[in-house]
Amino acid sequence: MDIPKNYLHDRLVLLLITIVSVVTVIGICVVLLRFDPSRNPIAIVGYRPNVSGTIYQPGKTIDIYSMAVYMIFTAAASIFLSAKTYQVRRFVSIFILAASIFLLILSTIVSNSLISIQ
Repeated sequence: MDIPKNYLHDRLVLLLITIVSVVTVIGICVVLLRFDPSRNPIAIVGYRPNVSGTIYQPGKTIDIYSMAVYMIFTAAASIFLSAKTYQVRRFVSIFILAASIFLLILSTIVSNSLISIQ
């Protein structure tokens, strides 16, 4: 991958990459440290108020662990796309990083709430 020369010298980009990294580590720690599959082998993976019957959707434990994989994939993809678009438009690169921070925070909140229901 060819990273533009000024990409890693931009302070705002470095700040956003640091925030992406920290939020990713926090989200992965929330999933891996708080989730205990020995308490309940069937995990609650969704909340569907429009479906008749039960509101909470059961699933396998791998569905909760896939949230951590999603966080890693989102962080890596946003940094990669940000580096590729930096030479075209700096603003687009910063927007990609900021949007990924928002996605990572939301996925941490969702995974925390699903784990706390257990």
